Amino acid sequence: MNKIKHIAAIFIVLAVIAVAAYLLPKTGLDSLLPQQDKQEETVVDTTTVQDTLPFIDHMKAELEVLQTQYSKKKKREIWTLGKGRTIIYYLLQAQRILEKNGGKVLYMEEVFNDNNAFQSALFDAVDPNGDTLHLNLQISSNVFRDNASYLSISFQVTSLTPELIAELNKLDFPYDLMVTPFGMPETFYPDLDRVKNKEIVLWLVMESNNLDKRFQSTRPIRSYHTEEQIKSIVTDAKARIPSAKGIATRFAEQAVEHRPLLEAVLNAAKDNDLWFTDISFNKKSKVMELCPELGMSCKIFYPYNPSNSNLDDYIRQKLRGAARSGMGEMILPLTAESIAKVKTMKEKTAAQGTTLINLSTFMNTNKELP
Repeated sequence: MNKIKHIAAIFIVLAVIAVAAYLLPKTGLDSLLPQQDKQEETVVDTTTVQDTLPFIDHMKAELEVLQTQYSKKKKREIWTLGKGRTIIYYLLQAQRILEKNGGKVLYMEEVFNDNNAFQSALFDAVDPNGDTLHLNLQISSNVFRDNASYLSISFQVTSLTPELIAELNKLDFPYDLMVTPFGMPETFYPDLDRVKNKEIVLWLVMESNNLDKRFQSTRPIRSYHTEEQIKSIVTDAKARIPSAKGIATRFAEQAVEHRPLLEAVLNAAKDNDLWFTDISFNKKSKVMELCPELGMSCKIFYPYNPSNSNLDDYIRQKLRGAARSGMGEMILPLTAESIAKVKTMKEKTAAQGTTLINLSTFMNTNKELP
């Protein structure tokens, strides 16, 4: 009899355990289970989660397509693109996007007789999924893409009066001041600190036929200087204005074609973490020949020259150049007149999709646009 009771008790215990196991997850009591067991049940492999956005949408986003529509007449999908890049640029960008993702270009050609677009091109390709694309890329005649082009504005500083400081501080965009760090009055540096939104470029006097005793205090870099002397001048200049980002030539038409002198200047600039720009107008300049050899960031710019244009023409030319090529620079004398001419520059550049940047951004960007 006792044996039968013992067996019955075992069955009752087993039944209770089974009921508890059934009810436990349904009553929220699973929190009472050991935490390790619970984690094993809820682990999710997140490595399998992938972006499900179709490739064609990725491509549209990268090209910044403004509008798409299908033309039954052309039997092509028309993609309207923002003004501010050339159609060749867009074609090459589309090609890079496709090939990077495993697609293939079948055919592309610029169209010269499309009256419905500013610029136009045909583009046939196979996308990474094996689907064929028949596109007509068109550039809008009036809608600019965001940041379609870039423009920097710099001022060459020969004096800094309270009136000029006040006018500079009214400008609502970044700009550069090209400053000769030697031979300036004692009040110059405190005055310079009062200027807002500025970036400073060392405007160093270099070998030129135009040098005379008036420039002796500016510590000009001469052809007879040793490499150590040149390095000392550049290092002292950076010490005077530690925030300076680069070097621009002042005069220097002889310096930029004198290879030993130029190489010494560039090496000193590199040691002081400064980029270099040649604004000497010398067509025989060796800057763009030497800089790649030294691993330097260098460019040649053309400042305003009153002998061959007026301020209005120069500014218009630079604005058009930025819109056309994607990048542009404007270098003006620091005068009340030149500040007044660019006071509304932010509105003018916004109207053509141009973003105002400082020279360092210009110098360090890889956006050399067609």
